Amino acid sequence: MHQQEILLTGGKTNLGRIVRVGDTVRRPLNINSTFVHKFLQYLENINFDASPRFLGIDEQKREIISYIEGDVPLNLGYYSDEQLIVAAKLIRCFHDATQRCSLANSKEIICHNDLSPCNFVFIDDMPTSIIDFDMAAPGTRIFDLAYAAWLWLDIGNEEISAEDQKRRLVVFTKAYGTSEINLLIEAMTKRQTILIEEGHRRQKPCMVKWAKSALQWTKSEFSHLISTANSQSTIHHS
Repeated sequence: MHQQEILLTGGKTNLGRIVRVGDTVRRPLNINSTFVHKFLQYLENINFDASPRFLGIDEQKREIISYIEGDVPLNLGYYSDEQLIVAAKLIRCFHDATQRCSLANSKEIICHNDLSPCNFVFIDDMPTSIIDFDMAAPGTRIFDLAYAAWLWLDIGNEEISAEDQKRRLVVFTKAYGTSEINLLIEAMTKRQTILIEEGHRRQKPCMVKWAKSALQWTKSEFSHLISTANSQSTIHHS
């Protein structure tokens, strides 16, 4: 007897194609699936408990991932300082867990590459787990963290003042363990530029418009944002 498939909301790439079956999630395979499966197995082997487990491939050639109970945001939003701190600390734990992974080859860590709040599971309004590792690949902490900061703070949202964003960025980066805001902002603008190019390539005008707006805001407020940085700061490795 087949268990009922429940369509899961959220996500963009696999919209309408991810379902819950019992205590598992079934997702389409993609060109990065083999790497992702090995990476999830690595995280399981080192007892990193804030990610799903890879359980195999089903008869429909879909990957089987463990389902994590909780709430997943559908959109970006304004997160409290406490939520930002918890998220940044979780990202730091994730990065630290990947720095010795052989899959990273010569790179610093394995990046998630889409650390949006929409790829976190929340329990009691706090982020507790990271999901959707489709874009995972070797990379650097600052590049992954910059994208996370952009989306967790919703950089470019005109309803949030530059002064508040400057303060919140310090909260976020301090919780992670760095105050290299100048390097982070540089990486953020690169990531915004990449997303603009991706939007053009995929013919997604809404993506282009959003990323362009964020890039313009980031550049216009660049001096204010980097003024919070300590010129002697570094990411403190554990």
